[in-house]
Formats: sequence, structure tokens, C-alpha cells
Amino acid sequence: MQRVSIVKLQQCDFDDAVARAIDLAGGFKELIKPDSRVVVKPNLNKAVPSGTGVITDARLTEAVTRAVLDMRPASVVIAEGAAVGYDDGAIGTAEAFDISGTTAVAQRLGVPLVHLNTDEAVAVEVPNPRAMDRILLARTAYEADVLVSVPVLKTHPRCNATIALKNLWGVPPGTEKRAGHMLGINAALVDLFSVLRPSYSIVDANVASEGVWRVPEDSRVMGLLMAGKDALAVDVVGCALMGISPEAVYYLREMMQMDGEVHGLEDIDAVGESIEDHAERFRTAFEVIMEMFPGVRVVEGDSFCSGCVAELVSALRHMKGAGYEAHMDGLTIVVGNPVEFEASGKVAVIGGCTDELSEDWPVASGCPPAEDDVFEALCQACGAELSLVLSVRDEFRREKWESTMHLIAE
Repeated sequence: MQRVSIVKLQQCDFDDAVARAIDLAGGFKELIKPDSRVVVKPNLNKAVPSGTGVITDARLTEAVTRAVLDMRPASVVIAEGAAVGYDDGAIGTAEAFDISGTTAVAQRLGVPLVHLNTDEAVAVEVPNPRAMDRILLARTAYEADVLVSVPVLKTHPRCNATIALKNLWGVPPGTEKRAGHMLGINAALVDLFSVLRPSYSIVDANVASEGVWRVPEDSRVMGLLMAGKDALAVDVVGCALMGISPEAVYYLREMMQMDGEVHGLEDIDAVGESIEDHAERFRTAFEVIMEMFPGVRVVEGDSFCSGCVAELVSALRHMKGAGYEAHMDGLTIVVGNPVEFEASGKVAVIGGCTDELSEDWPVASGCPPAEDDVFEALCQACGAELSLVLSVRDEFRREKWESTMHLIAE
């Protein structure tokens, strides 16, 4: 049984809370040795200040790094590769380090900062690939003896949740992140976690973030930290704190079905604060995004997960950008194999779990479905020209990517 600790952060004393969380979760003693090369990996996907819930608070990064330094390993670095933008522009990692306060932390502690988006890459073969048969990883993180994931507790617009495991999406260099999105981010994440997992995870749930990470309306003050050796177990507990089923997070669902992994909360020893006392109901990013499309109805079954969310978000966004917003009025999107529902007119069926409805309406099959197939099903249902929508999407991404390549490549 995997242990995950939950502790209260008292009077913003991150050092004390980190010490208690690590101690309850089993400590660093058996993990960090005198010859260990340690990488501390916060989540700095955006260039925003600490304390917003969007990024890992620099005070937590400092406390964790100090706890690592106390073990006197051979080396310690703080490393991150900020968001590269799939339907948006990239973020400069240096700017993210500076604005978050992490640069100042590194200077105080005498610890180097490593920009993973431009780090030397190592090609790693993926066993039983779903999207990527080989994946490029930043050498600094991949070759570390100990990789400490220090994420913030958040929902996610394409994956429903991002905690300890998803934080490692910062490790592939910048252009490889974009490749993973093009091939299907949810399946690509399962591939990544088959070759790279955190050695330890310490989660910032002091200020978390729901929805689409708007500040301050999506910030959630919880006053907690989490810690654990098993990142999957940490993520399952984190989902419980947000009121999100781990089954709705594609990569967690797939991993929980594997031999030797935790299969749910019943396989986890949650110590310290109780989940029940602190669990909240976070608004998902998908809920917020769908408010931008009031004419579209989504009929959800119990098996609806992030495997369909990522592609739906892109398709709806670029159909609107192509001028088809009015065509989408009255559209019903069926996902997750609902047991009973009524639909007529413009209907599209998305996802492999809903294949049985494919004889009645346009369908994008597969689990997860391919992005272009989702575009095709929605366009067919709405009477939109697929080639036009795809060309608008491709030009939009080309402009965004070309304007930000200097941030993610040497």
C-alpha cells in the first residue's frame, strides 16, 4: 500500500510543512544518497507570480530544495521547461523563473537553474507505445538519480487534472512537447510515464487552481501540502481533493489498470489530514470552456474522460475561428457512452466508448480519438467545410509556433 501525506500549512511556514509532509510520507533517507544527482522540478508553465495557484509557489520550491540539500547529495539543480503552446504561444522559461521568484530562490541557495526546453536531449525508446515510439527527454532530468516533482494542484484544459505526473511534461524539450500534442497528448503522457516517473512528489495545495487558471477567480485557497513516493498515488489523492474522479483523467485511468500500480484510493494509505475534511468540488476547465459555446450541448456518460477533452477543445476553438460559431448552434456532442439521452438534428459522437452509436450520427472513434477525426465529425454534423477549418487551424498554429520558436530551441 502506497502512503501519501496531507498536511496543513501553518502561518506560511513552508519549511515546517515540508518537513512534516516528507516525514509522514516516508522521508528522503532511503532515496537521496551522497552520490545522488537530484533534480527539483516545479511547475512553472506560465510566467505569473507565486501564490496565484497557477504555478508552484517559489517558497515551496525553496523549502523542498533546502530539504534536499540537507541530505548532502552530490548535486542539486532546479529545472523546468515552461509551456510551449499548442494552440497558444510559448512561454519563456527564464521569464517564468524570474517572475515566480524561483531565480531568487536558486541564487539564495546557490543552486543552478536548468532550462529543460533547450537542454541537451536524449532519445528514449518507449515500450508498448500508444502515441510515441520514442520520446526526446532533457538529459538533466532523465539522467538524474532522484527526480523530485513539485507541482501545484490544478485542473487542466486538455487532461482534466495536472499534479505530480503531468508536471513531468516539462521534461521533453520544447519541440518534443508540440510533437506529443500533435500525436495526442493523453496517450503521449502514458508513453512518457512508461519511461520516466518522479522519485518523490511534494504538491503545492496551499493555493490551487480550478477552471482555466484565471487569477483570482479560479484560485482555490486550501492551505495544504501533499507528499508521497508514488506519483500515481499522489495524483489519485489530489484528484479526490479536487472532487475529480481519476477515471476521468485518461493517463491515470490507464495507469491504474496496469499490474503493480495502485488501482484507487483503496490501495493508498492517506496519512495526516483526512481527504474527507478537505475535499472540494473544483470546476473543471472543460466546464468553463463549454460556457464559451452556449449553443452547444454535451451529453456525458460515466466513461467520459480527458481522452476526448483535448481534441474537443481544439476542434471547437478552431471551428469558431473559422467562422462556424453560428453553425454550431443546436449541436449535441455525445461522449462517454451515456445510458439514455434524446438528441436530434446536429449530433456528433466522440470517443471509442460510444462506438455503438456510430450508425446514427457522425463519429470520431478511438480511445482517445484522433484530433482530425474529431474535427471531421463536428464539421459533418454542423455542415462546416472540414478543409477550411483545418487550414485555419494549421495557419493559426504555424504563426504561433514560428513567433515563439526562439523560446524553445537553440
